[in-house]
Amino acid sequence: MIALYIILAIVVFLVLIMVHELGHYTAGKLLKFKINEFSIGFGKAIFSKTNKNTGEKFSIRIFPLGGYCAFEGEDEDNPNPEAFNNQKAWKRLIVLFSGVFFNFLFGILFAGIYLLVAGYYVPKINYVLPDSPNAIVLFAGDEIEKVNGKSIEAYRDLSELIDKYEAGEPMLFTVKRDGKLIDVEVQKYSHSDNYYIRNKNNISKLYIKEIQEDNVSFKKLNSEAEVIEAIINANGNLENLFFSENGLAFTSDEVYKLLDLVYSSSGTNLGILFEYSARNYGFFEAMGKAFPFCFKICWLILCALGGLFVGKTKLDELGGTITAISQVAEFSQLGIEAFLYLIPVLSMNLALFNFLPIPALDGARFLFVLIEMIFRKPVPRKIEAWIHMIGLFVLLALVVFLDFYHFLA
Repeated sequence: MIALYIILAIVVFLVLIMVHELGHYTAGKLLKFKINEFSIGFGKAIFSKTNKNTGEKFSIRIFPLGGYCAFEGEDEDNPNPEAFNNQKAWKRLIVLFSGVFFNFLFGILFAGIYLLVAGYYVPKINYVLPDSPNAIVLFAGDEIEKVNGKSIEAYRDLSELIDKYEAGEPMLFTVKRDGKLIDVEVQKYSHSDNYYIRNKNNISKLYIKEIQEDNVSFKKLNSEAEVIEAIINANGNLENLFFSENGLAFTSDEVYKLLDLVYSSSGTNLGILFEYSARNYGFFEAMGKAFPFCFKICWLILCALGGLFVGKTKLDELGGTITAISQVAEFSQLGIEAFLYLIPVLSMNLALFNFLPIPALDGARFLFVLIEMIFRKPVPRKIEAWIHMIGLFVLLALVVFLDFYHFLA
């Protein structure tokens, strides 16, 4: 079964690369560039067909993880006026950027499809800790719609909206209660570890075992404070609590269920527990939300790349082609929503990666054209070609290294 998901992952990468190269091809055709070949994959061709009118060759090659759109005179001086380097600089910039642009468009399209299928989730309160300052304004059943006027969305969750606030700083929550939207002022607070009992009716069923000079007796627990004290003294191991009816001991899980017991670890937060309430986007709303959704993905990717330089992103969190395929195959097994989520993430990754100023990638070629525009003279074509060739070999070596490092770490 896993083999099918691996094949699916390879197909996904192949489609994304085809979309990227189709961007270059489409812009090149519109701007009258001479195109020699559009290839899916690398290595020996297993299928090839040439257009007799244009001379363009379409190929499918044996290694499916890649592809290219080969322009006439792309890495050399060429007398043909339709050759790549003989075209105006602004045209070349458009052609070079179009691969990235098509990946962005493709990612936004599938982000919209994902949001249409998956929707989004808003926090629904199911318990407010009694000692929380918010216990007088928030209640079980409230659905948190907005924080200071900003809506909870698929690309913006509650933790992100409240993260910058310290204890005691006021925030305005818009909550849906009994079908109506209500604005309430809330704040974070600092608290220590504690237990909370939501089903107080069952307190009378509990005893605590006491051992005094080899005598074992059972003390009935009569109040919430006594039960909490017994739990704290037992460090969460509740095997000494008993049924009142027949003297049989509860397991820890049974005590938690009987009392509907809540444990809250120390920290600074709102003092609320919540589940999630599903919401749906309409078609046009999903497509509109796809833009900020993809911008958020791009920001997270850039943060991860930047984290490499400050130590926040570890090297073993990265990987090469094999790592990416295995992770996509594994993630795809989680269902259609997970699979649809992957496509915009991968498409944005491919777009941003290709636009990095690394030799052999579109970003470096883009940079060379900008240098030509600024200094009114290109870098010698042979030197540029060598830089891209060396960059390609270094890039391939890095991909192999990251795969080995990821699986061995």
